[in-house]
Amino acid sequence: MQINMIAAMSTNRVIGNNNQLPWHYSEDLKHFKEITTGKTIVMGYNTYKSIGKPLPNRRNIIISYAPVEGVETYASIPAMIDQLTSEGASEIFIIWWAMMYQQFLPLADRIYLTEIKKAYVGDTYFPIFEDQFTEIGREVHEDMDFVLFQRIHI
Repeated sequence: MQINMIAAMSTNRVIGNNNQLPWHYSEDLKHFKEITTGKTIVMGYNTYKSIGKPLPNRRNIIISYAPVEGVETYASIPAMIDQLTSEGASEIFIIWWAMMYQQFLPLADRIYLTEIKKAYVGDTYFPIFEDQFTEIGREVHEDMDFVLFQRIHI
């Protein structure tokens, strides 16, 4: 199963502030929707709370010790991976928040990263990954670039 992370990061590595995105770029939201629609997305409980509902047209999974009513929930990452692997899932997307990104970074095969061309004030940062991944694609835009990174296998 391929594990992907998808995120948007400012030039100073900020990805959030007070459990919210510190920016609103419709182009980035459209890109996120295009990539994740029809796919399995995995998030932490706080991310789910900040969104407020399952994202439509995706299999929503939450990693949380407490079950979340109406949403597929797993108490641990290994339990979720075991279940999805036994189902024959081909790929998942880890979305939003530093703790999830940090926990999945050693397992990730790809990172779909929107590089916002501006610094933002924030309290949550994307982990350093550049020494473990190589850029394999870039789509350049005025305010942001959509960049795809692949894990370096040594």
